[in-house]
Amino acid sequence: MRKIITMIVFGTILISYTAAQGIELTAFTGYSFNSQANTYYGKYKVDDSQNYGGILGYELAPDMFVEFMYNRTDTRIDYYYQSVLEPLDMSVEYFQIGGLKQIGADNLKPFGAASLGMVRFNMKNSATNVNQGDVWKLAATFGGGVKILLGERLGIRLQARLGLPMDFSGLWLSGGSGGAGVSASFRIPLVQLDFSAGLTLRL
Repeated sequence: MRKIITMIVFGTILISYTAAQGIELTAFTGYSFNSQANTYYGKYKVDDSQNYGGILGYELAPDMFVEFMYNRTDTRIDYYYQSVLEPLDMSVEYFQIGGLKQIGADNLKPFGAASLGMVRFNMKNSATNVNQGDVWKLAATFGGGVKILLGERLGIRLQARLGLPMDFSGLWLSGGSGGAGVSASFRIPLVQLDFSAGLTLRL
């Protein structure tokens, strides 16, 4: 009898936990404010532009999600060579996995989020000393916002997000009386701050 009661209690907890889980699909668009681009030939202005993308979120526990995010910005670099403007079209794409923690009750849920992954810079045309092509970099994002629930299935997601690509600029070995070690250095070539609004569907 005790085993049966234990199984019933365990099954009830498991069912309740599973029911609390869910999948969220979010399509969003917004506006990205871009810093200057650091290049071998100097710093160049990257135009602010619209961004858009999607988020797939899975609820691991109540109010805790793991998220897969794609975020794209199509922009332009104001590249000058010998005082002559040579505009360059470029897309910036983030491919990220991270976590989100939300709080609150009822229909208003503030949240914080962070992610790590890759970012792709795709230069779509060429100019003097600049070749067409793409490059991949390690990147992290940090964000926060609020979810506004319109019902059991639909919601609105408002968010501010900071994108930080990491430019890996060196790795070397060192040795001495204190022992051997490995060092690495990073710099951030382009910082992006975007504000977005999205529509969320909960499955």
